[in-house]
Amino acid sequence: MEGLVRGVRRFVTLAVIAGALSAFAQGGQRLRDRDPDLQSAKGIAAELDQANFHYGPFYFLSRFRISDLGYTQQGYTLTDSSDGGLNLSVEAPQRLYFTPHKKVILTAEAVPGYSFFGDSFGDGQFNYSLRGDAHFLFNHLYLDLYTTRSDTIRPHVADINRLVTQRADEYGVSGEMKYSSRTSALFSIRYEDIEFPGDRFQPASPIDVALLNRVERNGRVALHHKTFPLTSLFVAAEMSNYGFRRATYKDSTRRWLGAGFTRDSGRTSLRVEAGPATLDFEDPTQRDYSEVIGMATINRSKSRWNYGAGVERDVGFSIFADNNYFIASIANANVSYVATRRLTLRTGASYERDDYDVPVGGLIRKDTIEFYRIGFLYNFRRFQTGVDVGWYERQSNFSDRDAGIRWLFYLSFSPTV
Repeated sequence: MEGLVRGVRRFVTLAVIAGALSAFAQGGQRLRDRDPDLQSAKGIAAELDQANFHYGPFYFLSRFRISDLGYTQQGYTLTDSSDGGLNLSVEAPQRLYFTPHKKVILTAEAVPGYSFFGDSFGDGQFNYSLRGDAHFLFNHLYLDLYTTRSDTIRPHVADINRLVTQRADEYGVSGEMKYSSRTSALFSIRYEDIEFPGDRFQPASPIDVALLNRVERNGRVALHHKTFPLTSLFVAAEMSNYGFRRATYKDSTRRWLGAGFTRDSGRTSLRVEAGPATLDFEDPTQRDYSEVIGMATINRSKSRWNYGAGVERDVGFSIFADNNYFIASIANANVSYVATRRLTLRTGASYERDDYDVPVGGLIRKDTIEFYRIGFLYNFRRFQTGVDVGWYERQSNFSDRDAGIRWLFYLSFSPTV
């Protein structure tokens, strides 16, 4: 196992990011790979090394996790459906790797799950997500051809602040082409069919989330250049087309052109991108959107402390009366402290403001969401568990205020196969 893992890791390092670790003249340092988008390619070897089971070219990773429906690896997305209690999601991610050749890696992932919600554990539904990937690792080209299908319950904060069930099929390709050790192009093309099925759990009437049933076609390309020893500059462009099944007046095209940079000094990483975006509706009677959007994130590690913060501004589709979209402004910050080898203490805060453009009844809707939390993670040999508690508050000039204490629970288990 170790020999193949080392071989895959070496090939990923040398072929996919060839030349990124070239010598840096001053101080004997080396030019780091400073582009976080490359982590998915390099992570293949790391995941193979963590496999629960290995036989020949097959690697198997198995996990089991329990968490609040508002908890994800990316952050916390709370709704007023929590009612101060726990809405639990039980999932068992299973991933199989097949490595028939050092340049080809095939993966298949299945995540069955069950969600408990409501006033009793008798209320709930089964969920699932499936994904298949074909990774091709060439000397100057990395390709990931993938397909996914999911039918899961998730929080929907915008407009309705409720739990919804979303069914989605997605097909796409993403990858990177290396021109030189300092210049590369990252690209992605995807097709996604999104549906909010009426035969699954959805918010009670009169909320009609099925208005958001749509097909998305998206493409993105970004040109990166490692201009300085620790900094990469890039320009990027995106184009998306949206076709709605019922709310055809929302059919539209989104365009974005921007620039930014990434900087990684080892302990501190920073990413910034921004640029003008337009959302043009095919129906000339609808109000178009045209503003600057962007995002910035920073992470820093120092001794036992880890810090992170981010801001983002983007546009999303709305089902609120007479408004086709809303503008979301988001900020978050978090701090963690490794108290012992097993115990990590953490705290954080998040804020979101959703602004709407078209007045309804003489008012322009504005929603704000705040969540402040404190908690811990505790690691056993194959278990990781944690609890966070915090204060959640949502205010809107078009709905009742929602506030209260929220508990978030998380448990992850890696079995021995």
